[in-house]
Amino acid sequence: MTAIDPPARSVFETSPEKLRPFLEGLAARVAGGSNWLVRKKTVCDLLLGLDAFFALPAAERRAMMADGGAPDDRPDSETTPDATAGDGPEDFRKVLPIYVGAILEGLNEADVSSAEQAAIYLLSIHPEHQAAAERWMLADPRHGKAVRRLMRTDRRYRQLMDRMADHWRTARSG
Repeated sequence: MTAIDPPARSVFETSPEKLRPFLEGLAARVAGGSNWLVRKKTVCDLLLGLDAFFALPAAERRAMMADGGAPDDRPDSETTPDATAGDGPEDFRKVLPIYVGAILEGLNEADVSSAEQAAIYLLSIHPEHQAAAERWMLADPRHGKAVRRLMRTDRRYRQLMDRMADHWRTARSG
């Protein structure tokens, strides 16, 4: 097991007040998983579902969120769970690591102990989460091999990684 340092900067403390219940709800759904096999699947399914939602045209998103399915006339930024998500999937994909970081903050785990857990921690916006996953992978060659195998074989995880590529390209070039 590898210790996880607490994030220096909390997503919950820096996110808009209106977004916090949504983030807490994501973390609670993931926390309900009995182990990291289940939690990894839940994280991937939740975030891929949100990505698919934001890929819809703005009018369809508003209609889905309105009571009774009728479109409303609020601007798109008022109907999204995250006002920073902008108007489409490209913008939303840039904030996916923030959502992963919030979920992991909500779990408040003390250590990394499985390949599934390490794989999700690698996707977090928090360098502390990434570092813990990397230390766990380097602690035993079998750990790193297990995470790489998961990255190759788990279709949902691969899709999530592909969607996060925009964020990481921007972060590294900036």
